[in-house]
Amino acid sequence: MVELRDISKNCRIYIDKEGRWFYEGKEIIHPKVLDAFYSSLEMDDKGRYRIVMEPEVCYVEVEDTPFVVVSISGDREHGYKMRLNNSQVYTLDPSLLWIEGDNMLYTKIDNGMKVRFSRSAYYGFCLEMEEDNSGDIVLCVEGKTYTILPCKQ
Repeated sequence: MVELRDISKNCRIYIDKEGRWFYEGKEIIHPKVLDAFYSSLEMDDKGRYRIVMEPEVCYVEVEDTPFVVVSISGDREHGYKMRLNNSQVYTLDPSLLWIEGDNMLYTKIDNGMKVRFSRSAYYGFCLEMEEDNSGDIVLCVEGKTYTILPCKQ
């Protein structure tokens, strides 16, 4: 394995709660740069986000989550797909949904990274949810009912 050289002091990259990337306070908007950063983003064993482009590593400051659900498609019968701020589409696993903080909806993607729903995606998706007899919020998908709990995962 290659010894990584930490360049965090000089790279100063920040991701805000809306999933926008910044370098020294200026938003990064170039699609190829963003694609390279997203594809190189990982979490270390301490839960810190970092961009790894061998032989260098840059630890990234993240306000909430680097990935944000920007839209949901699908239905209760066939399941849902979620499009993230990096344009990737993932199948939504209803068992991985939870509510946290300022009443925001979260999930995880395949690599285990936490993902926050944008307000617009969350509000639209709320129309698919119901309140059960005990007052819990539930989502029925493909004949199964999933309780969406207010907790941290």
